[in-house]
Amino acid sequence: MLRSLIGLLFTAALLASGVPAPEKTPPELPILMYHDVKTEGAGKDAVTPQELEEDLRWLRQEGYTAVTMAQVLDYVDEGQPLPEKPVMLSFDDGCQSAVTVVLPLLREYDVPIVLSVIGGSADEFSAMPGESPRRAHATWAQLRTLADSGLGELQNHSYGLHGFSAGAWGCDRRSGESREDYFQRLAGDVMLAQERIWTETGCLPSVFTYPYGRYSAQSEEVLEELGFRATLTCDFGTNVLTRDPACLFGLRRICRSHGADLRALLTQAGAVTHQKG
Repeated sequence: MLRSLIGLLFTAALLASGVPAPEKTPPELPILMYHDVKTEGAGKDAVTPQELEEDLRWLRQEGYTAVTMAQVLDYVDEGQPLPEKPVMLSFDDGCQSAVTVVLPLLREYDVPIVLSVIGGSADEFSAMPGESPRRAHATWAQLRTLADSGLGELQNHSYGLHGFSAGAWGCDRRSGESREDYFQRLAGDVMLAQERIWTETGCLPSVFTYPYGRYSAQSEEVLEELGFRATLTCDFGTNVLTRDPACLFGLRRICRSHGADLRALLTQAGAVTHQKG
């Protein structure tokens, strides 16, 4: 009792003197990684609509609250509090199912997602006439619908680096490529995606999501110079957030594949993070 009273008086004295009280334990952020959502052909990069709805229901029951990167930036930059058990639902590539299948579930459960768009794919599928239930990627019009709903935060997944080109996967540096040439190539592609996303949706991404999760100290340096505030990888684990902006680069994620047990994945990811200290 006496110890508690002393603690309260000490905190009050700090506040009165203008010295901030010690922060609580830094929040731990698991970021779930999804791709496509479909009834047939589920696998490593696709879950069924039933699995996604089960995830949303389970996360709610366990007290998790979905957050966006904007909320995470507000915490790091300004100390704006995050929910007690934050979780992020990230969707890569900009699949059409994010709008046709996922958005109705987001509305039902009032949950936001972070969707990383491949600019070139959105351009390609927007140019195709007609609508098809098998259309792989969302059009710009569909992405605008998602963004305008307030439940889809659009981020950058490159314009045309989601593939293998001239001996390099994704954002890898090519053999013999100078740093200047690498910077110009990576910056040119990423900023083209920025321009297309901004022009078509009015959203300006602050986060870059690495194609295939392939990154390096050099790619991180380039993206930071370009003004990005965070990067998402495919490294397995959760993330301990601090007030240091550097904590937002190289964020780990948890690949949610078909048939996986979400509770087990979260437990394993947390253990990996705490083992690494």
